[in-house]
Amino acid sequence: MHSNTSKTGIRQRAGVTVLLTALFLVLPLGLDAQSSIPVKAARLADIAIHPGKFAPATVVSLNNTAVSTQVGARIDEISVRVADVVEPGSVLARLDCTDFELARKQAEADIASLRARIELAQRRLARTETLVEKQTVSEELLDQREAALAVLRADYQGASARLDVSRLDISRCTIASPFKAVITARTGSVGEFAQKGTKLLEIVDIGQLEISAQVPATDIAQVVTIKDLYFEDSTGRYDVELRAVALTVNTQTRNREARLLFSNAAALPGAAGKLVWQDNRPHISARLLVRRQDSLGVFIADKGRARFHALPGAQQGRAAPTALPPETRVVTEGQYGLQDGEAVEVIR
Repeated sequence: MHSNTSKTGIRQRAGVTVLLTALFLVLPLGLDAQSSIPVKAARLADIAIHPGKFAPATVVSLNNTAVSTQVGARIDEISVRVADVVEPGSVLARLDCTDFELARKQAEADIASLRARIELAQRRLARTETLVEKQTVSEELLDQREAALAVLRADYQGASARLDVSRLDISRCTIASPFKAVITARTGSVGEFAQKGTKLLEIVDIGQLEISAQVPATDIAQVVTIKDLYFEDSTGRYDVELRAVALTVNTQTRNREARLLFSNAAALPGAAGKLVWQDNRPHISARLLVRRQDSLGVFIADKGRARFHALPGAQQGRAAPTALPPETRVVTEGQYGLQDGEAVEVIR
């Protein structure tokens, strides 16, 4: 009986030993499995987005001109109407040139008269010089002849100037378009007398257009470097290229003005729209952002651990730019309950 009891005790102790050994082997594996949090992760290069950005913009004409008279005369003709498109050199209006034609004829007559008088004065001077050499007349008479000739020559120059002025006035009786333009207003009327400087028409240059865009100062560096820029309005999207950026900042809006040119087709002058481009910095979607303490950021799966990476300037509900390397593995699922440094297991 004692022998059976001993054998039973030995078997019980052996069973306990086997059980403890099994628990020793199994429990660490179970604890590790429970402490590693399953998450999903992806390379930044595969999930990065490049959001579109825009700035308000307007198409402006380099020339918005009021066409005015340069001489005072009656308006004989206004040959264009509002909304007409005219080519450079096209006649816009004609003025009555009768007075200026008469002034031209008078100047031409004065010139002809002075030319004859100058020829006579030159002959008299030549004869006087001969007589002075023979000492038959005084040198005082020679001086008078020279002075008379000088006065006639000065009068001739004055008459020539009057002729040039009359010809210029005549040319100003025909008013032509200085560039390809659209007529936006007609303020003069046929038959009325227009004083010098009277506005007859308003025209807008449609051949020289630019886009004026108000770009936030923080985005100017992108606009300067990005090649694919577009102007977009209700009529469509147009390719544009940057011409210049103003070296001033608007103190109220904190914007800087960018001036751009149309690459091919152009929108209409005065069209309001927006300058559009795609941010060249990789951004992380707003749904992947989490807040830890006072910072917004993302979790990174690094060697089996979750590492919180704060994104300076990130805003709730908006994609945030990042400078992380493209190969960084960003946690895409399971990030909301994570803490920095926790063990994670990346699952498919």
